[in-house]
Amino acid sequence: MEWCSVRSLERYVHALMANASDIVAVLSPEGRFIDVGSACLRVLGTPPEALMGTPALDCVHPDDREEAARRLARCGRGMSTEADGPFLCRVRHAAGGWRQVETTAQSRLDDPDVRGIIVNARDVTDRVEAEQRLRASETLYQTLARSAPVGIFQTDRDGGIVSANPRFAAIAGLSPDALSGHAWRASLHPDDRSRLEAEWAQAMTSGLPVLLNLRFCGADGTVTFALCQGSPLTGADGRVQGCVGTLTDMTEYVRTADALLMAEARTNAIVDAAADAIVTMDGEGIVHSFNPAAEVMFGIPAADMLWSRIDRLIPDIVGLLQDGGLAVYQPGGEAHGAGAVREAVAVRCGDGGRFPIELSVSAVETGGRRVFTGIIRDITARKRTEGDLIAAKEAAESADRAKSTFLQIMSHELRTPLNAVIGFAQVIEMRLLGAGEVDRYIDYAGSIRQSGEHLLAIIDDILDITTIEAGGLRLNETPVAPSDLVGEALNLVAIQAGKRGVPIRIELEDGLPVLFGDALRLRQVLVNLLSNAVKFSNPGEAALVRAHRGGDGGLELSVTDTGIGIAAEDLPKAMTPFVQVDQSMTRRYEGMGLGLSISKRLVEAHGGTLRIDSAPGQGTMVTVALPPGRVMGGA
Repeated sequence: MEWCSVRSLERYVHALMANASDIVAVLSPEGRFIDVGSACLRVLGTPPEALMGTPALDCVHPDDREEAARRLARCGRGMSTEADGPFLCRVRHAAGGWRQVETTAQSRLDDPDVRGIIVNARDVTDRVEAEQRLRASETLYQTLARSAPVGIFQTDRDGGIVSANPRFAAIAGLSPDALSGHAWRASLHPDDRSRLEAEWAQAMTSGLPVLLNLRFCGADGTVTFALCQGSPLTGADGRVQGCVGTLTDMTEYVRTADALLMAEARTNAIVDAAADAIVTMDGEGIVHSFNPAAEVMFGIPAADMLWSRIDRLIPDIVGLLQDGGLAVYQPGGEAHGAGAVREAVAVRCGDGGRFPIELSVSAVETGGRRVFTGIIRDITARKRTEGDLIAAKEAAESADRAKSTFLQIMSHELRTPLNAVIGFAQVIEMRLLGAGEVDRYIDYAGSIRQSGEHLLAIIDDILDITTIEAGGLRLNETPVAPSDLVGEALNLVAIQAGKRGVPIRIELEDGLPVLFGDALRLRQVLVNLLSNAVKFSNPGEAALVRAHRGGDGGLELSVTDTGIGIAAEDLPKAMTPFVQVDQSMTRRYEGMGLGLSISKRLVEAHGGTLRIDSAPGQGTMVTVALPPGRVMGGA
């Protein structure tokens, strides 16, 4: 090609490429790029120089390549493609994917200044995608309208049908051909026509939605109940042009609702008259009904319980329903009779008091949903009666065991000193040692005295516990100095401590206050505690008696030994009359087991407490805490 022709071609091509919105390219007769406009970079993301000399068909989608090749071949043969019109095809984008372009091609092979095929490609991707979405939306709408379970309609401003789906015609009892215009109103129930006219006119004037309950009369006399819902359509000027909406068949709902109302009225009459509480709930424990008897039983109005959780009143009921504890539900079942009767604990609103109930639950499953009905009975009176019977039975058994234990211990405790009394008395009476053994006889007489004192102490303890248990204990209250109280008690156990080889240490806090109480009874408490400390301490190891002010301002007296100690589970036995921790006949320590029991009751009679701190092998500390009300002043 001569130089002047090339310059002419460039001027021509550059003029065509001035339109930056389209891709303008010149192809050789073989379909290769000779020149490409700058819009190529914007539309396809590829710079023009990258396409120079490459086949144009390489940029075309494989599915569109055959038609593109046909058109290029026609142009290459100098034939016109104008009759075919613009060609819509997909062209590869540099970033991946495809762009929709509308192309036209002109053969300028005969033009000495061009000698090529001029292609114009306009990017119409957005338009094509919008058209595809519109078609898809229209197809979806038509499909939904045909298959919708409700009637769908569009009307003009006066209520004349513009379009409606088949379901609308079926609900109105008309054929689809009879829906156009106002013909559909003829099938309305006569009592609903005037109401429809008035409310429709008001909606069109105000631009507010329409919501109407309508009845349609069929040719066979049947009545169809329907709910009409419509929304006004406004034009560009803001005026209401018509309405679109739905028509829902409510016949089954209305009939079911009527039947339910009648059934509910019958059920409510029965439930309201029931003496037992009757509660209906779902599987999550949400209350749906609450009869008057339940209101009385739980102390809460039905209005406050509806749609609340039943575990407010019966904490364990949801667990019983879910784990099958009431045996009233099995998956796939329809209706079940009353399940197992179970006992539970309920909470009374207001005071929060708990009371026992008897619960029987039946279940119904409808459409995979479980509904439970619980019949609840307050069994407080029955439980009280049962408790009284059990307590009486246990008391009788306990009394029988206590009597047996008491007789066993009494037999042993009384027999030992009595054997000594009788034995030594016989020796003295018969002068078995001869007349000259006066000192020996005196020792025997002392043993007889000690045995008699031991018997007297046993009898005194029995009389004391009997008096206390019978409520006959009376305190002779006077001012008592704690130091005097401790000293007198020590004097009474001094001989026993000396024989056992157990010294007793004393720790008295300075400035101890004077107490107001029964000196004899308080001394008896200390003597009992000190006697136990001496009896259970190991010989050579000291016992300790302390007196000091308590943290509450009262007075505390404590006695500590180094003996065998008491296990925590045996502490209640130590406080029980006639019971020792070791009750066997071969036990190491003698006694009636009354000392701690009597001491505890004497301390409580003074308004105080008796506390035992002990562990096996670590000794025992018994603390008597007298209240601040017993304190009078400094000693």
